Amino acid sequence: MRLSTIWEKLRTGGLLGQEPRGHPEPPVSRSRETEMRALLARPPFGLTEIRDAALPLYDRALTHRSYANGGEYPAAAVDDNERLEFLGNYVLDFVIADHLYTEYDLAPGEMNRRLQVTRNTKLADIVREQGLGIDGVIRRRGQALTDSIIADAFEALIGAIYLDRGLDTAREVVLAIFEGEIAECDTHRNYRGRLQEFVARENLGGLDYAFRQTGPGSCPVWAARVAVGGTLLGEGEARTKQGAAMLAAREALGRLGEE
Repeated sequence: MRLSTIWEKLRTGGLLGQEPRGHPEPPVSRSRETEMRALLARPPFGLTEIRDAALPLYDRALTHRSYANGGEYPAAAVDDNERLEFLGNYVLDFVIADHLYTEYDLAPGEMNRRLQVTRNTKLADIVREQGLGIDGVIRRRGQALTDSIIADAFEALIGAIYLDRGLDTAREVVLAIFEGEIAECDTHRNYRGRLQEFVARENLGGLDYAFRQTGPGSCPVWAARVAVGGTLLGEGEARTKQGAAMLAAREALGRLGEE
């Protein structure tokens, strides 16, 4: 599908839209509501003041078909996340493709290679490595938590964010999650990789990162510090640990005369 076509469908909601429901969605329990609000408020999502009417949408995004077919509600009264996963897949690919097109001067083949950061198995790795928390709130029954289930829930959640908050917010969330992954595809912008190579080449000693969360509870951010040979050389703040580390490494490279 052409990028322009994907954009038009996203803009108009044509990939999913407000399709008629075959049945009303079940209410969200108090404990489930608390669980989802906590997930969405944490970085890199940073979504607070979720409308009560939107909670079933997020609940559905995190519900595997095994639960929908045999959970606490009758099978006909709860939906799984497959349709939202379909939508989220296109939203995710569009945002990354648009970012690569506008921020990088790359040939189509190279853009396509870097778009592979959104492949299914990679998404599960990102959820775990960045501690996004999605894997801990997926509802399922009698089903092992596979990479595919985690990746599908990740994409479905992006689809839900797009429907609830719009494309700008979905873009902000996606880029906050993938900024480090995209940068690692670029040898110049991969500041962590460049710093590691420089420190090893110049035999400067140990390379250590320290992280902490800061900012207001409603919109926390990650702060990172990087020390080389025991000397603090860089600091950075971002909505993800990886993004904060990348900024800290960039500052360290500047102080070392490499940026």
